[in-house]
Amino acid sequence: MALYAADGSLNITILSSPASATGLHAADGSINVVASPGNTPVGRYHPCGAWYVTNNTSTNPFGYTAPDGSLNVSSSPYYGNTQRVTIVSGSFGPTTPGAIFPLLF
Repeated sequence: MALYAADGSLNITILSSPASATGLHAADGSINVVASPGNTPVGRYHPCGAWYVTNNTSTNPFGYTAPDGSLNVSSSPYYGNTQRVTIVSGSFGPTTPGAIFPLLF
């Protein structure tokens, strides 16, 4: 499998419980990602080596970087100015942390 899908999106593998040294690249050539917790600054990399990502399901014009430092992504349909991804393995699911931005008042 290639790093990019036929439509130009990035192939990703979503890790639900990453090991201590998983690394960035999955065995199939995709990128390993972990859903960002969304309520604390995390930066781009999880301690296991995978990227932290925030699943963007809004039509708002968000950029590539989420407020917590993770990478904003969206799968088809693609939203905003996010990194377009194709999920090869795993899922964000309806209750995945990081799927919704925390409300700040």
